[in-house]
Amino acid sequence: MRKQLNITGGNPETPTEGKIQESPIHELLDNNPELAKIYSERINTYEMVINESGQILSDGQTYENNLKMRALVELADAIRKGLTDVQDGHVRLWRGNRPNEAGHNPSYTNSLEGIALPFLRGYNGVLSYIDVPREEARKYLTSGVKDSEFILPSELVKNVKIVGFTPEEVDEIKKKARPLFETKQGNGWTIVD
Repeated sequence: MRKQLNITGGNPETPTEGKIQESPIHELLDNNPELAKIYSERINTYEMVINESGQILSDGQTYENNLKMRALVELADAIRKGLTDVQDGHVRLWRGNRPNEAGHNPSYTNSLEGIALPFLRGYNGVLSYIDVPREEARKYLTSGVKDSEFILPSELVKNVKIVGFTPEEVDEIKKKARPLFETKQGNGWTIVD
């Protein structure tokens, strides 16, 4: 599923104006039909907020105002609207996972559109999230991207939720998932030291 964006405004019938181009997130949506469904159900429901410097404001963070970022912000908004609200005093952390790692990789971010979705595009796995008390989350901040990257303890990571799937599908996804330090050897999994 690909969303077409009118990137220049004007009349789409005029060759020099209103050129229609493929969305920069088409590959992400093609590889993640669960997100494509969420996105298609909420097309054109987002009003982009631009600050006085011309940057996009989204979920308390600022991003460069370009076609790719506008598309990622619009997708992130659709995803957020499809989930329950974050409880007061909590922060929602996200991860774009590799196949079969959801619930095992401890690296999470509070930047859905700036970090999690771009990684998901490269990894072709699933999008997961977890809500953590804000004060507790501060203990897990890393020295990566300033105030945006967290390394969570395994007991939290086991409880992540996966976006766009039924509870039965989530159970199957988590059953297939393996820690990063395990590799497939023959008919089973072996822990690599």
